[in-house]
Formats: sequence, structure tokens, C-alpha cells
Amino acid sequence: MPRTRKNVWKLTQPWDDTVLWYAKAVGELQKRPISDLTSWASLGAMHGFDPDLWTAFGYLTPTTPLPSSTAQARFWKQCQHQCWYFLPWHRGYLSAFEAIVLAAVVKLGGPADWALPYWNYSDGQDVNALSLPTAFAAATLPDGSANPLLVSRRYGDGTGNVVITPADVALNALRETQFSGTGGGGSTGFGGPQTTFQHDGTDNGQLERQPHNGVHGLVGGMIPNADPNDPQSYGLMSMPDTAALDPIFWLHHANIDRLWEVWLKRSASDDNPTDTQWLNGPTDRTFAMPKPDGSGYDFAAADMLDTTKLDYVYDDTSDPLGNVDRLALRTKRLGLPSATLASVREIPMAEQKPAELVGANDSAVQISGGAVETQVKMDAGVSGKLRSSFSASSVAATAAKEPDRVFLNLENIRGVNDSAVFYVYVNLPKDAKPEDNPDHLAGVVSLFGVRKATRSDSAHGGNGINESLEITDVIDKLHLNNALDADHLNIRFVSRTAIKPGDGISVGRVSVYRQGQ
Repeated sequence: MPRTRKNVWKLTQPWDDTVLWYAKAVGELQKRPISDLTSWASLGAMHGFDPDLWTAFGYLTPTTPLPSSTAQARFWKQCQHQCWYFLPWHRGYLSAFEAIVLAAVVKLGGPADWALPYWNYSDGQDVNALSLPTAFAAATLPDGSANPLLVSRRYGDGTGNVVITPADVALNALRETQFSGTGGGGSTGFGGPQTTFQHDGTDNGQLERQPHNGVHGLVGGMIPNADPNDPQSYGLMSMPDTAALDPIFWLHHANIDRLWEVWLKRSASDDNPTDTQWLNGPTDRTFAMPKPDGSGYDFAAADMLDTTKLDYVYDDTSDPLGNVDRLALRTKRLGLPSATLASVREIPMAEQKPAELVGANDSAVQISGGAVETQVKMDAGVSGKLRSSFSASSVAATAAKEPDRVFLNLENIRGVNDSAVFYVYVNLPKDAKPEDNPDHLAGVVSLFGVRKATRSDSAHGGNGINESLEITDVIDKLHLNNALDADHLNIRFVSRTAIKPGDGISVGRVSVYRQGQ
């Protein structure tokens, strides 16, 4: 019988046995030297490692013995981001971590069926869900000893409080119909664009973009008024090289892993890639994990497809969106007969088509302060095709299932503030309050990893990161309300966290693409 991973907020607060045993096991792992591959520090280094930063944070000294160079090359600095290996690699990472923690739990006298809990911050039915689980802010364990789940470098909103809103953790990614996107201005897919081994990538998949990145930045945060150019100003969760050192990291990623299962089950058309390059993993480096006894093993995405074979299931994989049928809703809004919908559904799903540029702004946008705007100028010919695809006659035709998908691209985002988060709005009315106009919200952008992506010596070559926000529904509503200007779109950036000029946050280009279906 597989062990069951449970929602931490459904457990007795703060010290349900599941959480208490987790805390005790974390304390046990933290006692082990970093040279031990099953230690807390070594497990954290598998996600990312910066020796200077770790020394500054007190996790290393200049004379600390490290694992052999061979072991470091095999196990450390592996995390997959901005690529289609993001989900299977992190599942393998969590599975190995859970096995090591379970062994520690059993050694300490705990249950053999212990399983890692998850933090479902998107649970709209639970008023507590958006809050950091109680045990992670407690100073001590029930016996009065220090709490291993509490870390000092978890700054949240700057005061130590973690403040997350429903918009920050919206699950729009679940509406994505393809696991891997085409990129090139269009969809990046639910799980990320196709790549080779990608420790630091460029284009976030939709689930990685939100809610994954946002939770990292909003939990980690930074010290108020600290130097944004100094990495020591940021919380552990804010930076990829330190994120896994915070015990909440693992509950966050357990939820991201759970959402992969939710996506697969919510629609018969949602499926994992069958490409051997994804199933067998990258050829330039093998994924490797340690066992509880310190030995190692290799794995690939093909080994991560069935959680029961990894000895766990989730207590809840129901669809939080209610399997909303966007095509049916739009057919009803347009007043089209139900027979139209039936005929359209008979058309087989086609491969994603290449995206076509509709328009772009003229220059880079510097983001700081409260809000800043830019204007995307639309090509008349391409804009006409886009508008035509949203007309009732085009939707009724059996030549297309739905209107074009429309994507707002933020290209070459650079800066030093890994904890920065901002909202992006399309055609927000003048003087309107953003929070009162959710229909104009294109998405939430968190800059987790932007510092390294901006460095000229990084894998990105200093080009920063890209974000692709689907604005199909926003454009659809503007079109239906006769409020879609054929010449341009106004884009407004609204700071969610404190973003100052010293953070150096800029968007190289803002563009709009259409992707036919």
C-alpha cells in the first residue's frame, strides 16, 4: 500500500505527528556533515550551490570537508528549471529526499508509513491555506527544543510575515492542454519547453511560472532597505542556490508535484510527452540521487510517471477549476447553437502551430515604484487575422476549434532582485484600481533566478529570462465588449513587492503573439 501525502493544513496544527516527525528528522539531517550525501546541506546543494554565499550564510567554512569532486559533479547543482525536465527531475528529487527523511523518522522511532505533507496554498475552501503552515514559524518543538523548521532567512514581506494572495497562486496553468510548448512567442506548455539538461534556463513552463516561482519569492523575500546587489539581502527561498535549505521548500514542491497529477487527471487530452528524449532524459548529463544508505542511483523521466511505483499517492487530486470548458462557455456567450459545439468537438486535436508576431513595444521598460506603462503597437494585417479568429463566424466554422491563443511575452527580463514580483495588466482603464479589474490581469510574474540569468558569465549570457503570459481570455472579453483597439494594446506593470531603481529590473521587449489552433 503506497504511503499517502496529505495537505498540511488538513492536519492538526501546529504539531500533528506527521509534521513533528518531519521536524525531528530535519534536525537529524542537519547534524550530518555536508560530506555525507544524505545530509541536509548536501541535499540542498543538489538543487543549487554557491560556496561564497553558503559560507556567508554559515553553512560552510573555508575548511569544511566537502564530498569528492566526482560526487559533486554527479549529484550537486542538478535542478532543472525553465525546461520540460522541471517536473520529472523535481519528482525524483522529492522521492529521494522523502526516502532519506523516512529512514531518519524510523530510526528515531517514528512510523514506517510516514509521508511528506504538501502545502496547498491555492485551496480556496480553506481560509488558512495562503498562510505559512503554523509549525514553520514556531520557535520551539513541543518539548521546548529548538525548531528545525524555523529559519531566520525567511523574510516574506520584509517583516517575517508571509503574505500570499489568491492571485499570486492562481492555477491558470491547469488550463494548458500541452505538456511541452512550442515556444517562439507562443505557449511554453504546462511542463516547460523542450531542452537538453537545463540547470538554469530561459523560458518558464506555465506551472513553473505560477504558482511555483511566486511562492519562492513571496516566502523568501528580502531584508527591507538592504542592498539589492548583495545576495545576502535575500531569503533562502528567494534564490535557486539556497532555496532547498528552507524546510518549507519540500512542502512547496510536493504541492507542485501534486498539481502535475491534478493536470493529468482533469482532462483526457492532458498527457505526458512520449518523446524518447524526454522519457530517457538528456544525453549531456544523467540525473542522479542518493539512497538513504549514501549510495547513488540514476533515473530518467520514464521512471517518474507512476507515483505508486515510488510508494506514494496524494490524498486529493481533484480538479480545483471544475474542469471548466472554455469553448462551451464562449459558444454560450456568443449565442451559438449547441450543435456548433458538437461539430467542433469532432475535429481531432492538432499539433500546436508556430506563433506569429502581432506587435511589440518600441523600447525596454524599467520597472520600479508603483506602476509603469508601455504600448504594444499591432501590425494591421496580423491584428486583423487575430480579430477575425474571435468572430462568431470563425468560431462556428468547423475549420477551427477555438479562437487564436494570444500570448503577451516579456522578453529578456533582467535585474538583481530574485524576490521581485509584479502584476501585468492589459488595457486597464485610466485611473482604474488594478485590484478592481481582474478581467484585465494578464498574469503574475516572479523573478526567481533572475540574478544569475542577468550575469554575463551565466548560461543565459546575460540575456535574462522570458515570460509568456496567455491573454486569450482577456483579448476575448475585450473583443466581445467592442473594446479591442486594432492598433495597440496598453500594458501596465504594477509592483506586487517593493521594487526600487537599484533592483535594476527591466523588460527588454514586450510583444504579443497569436498562435492558431
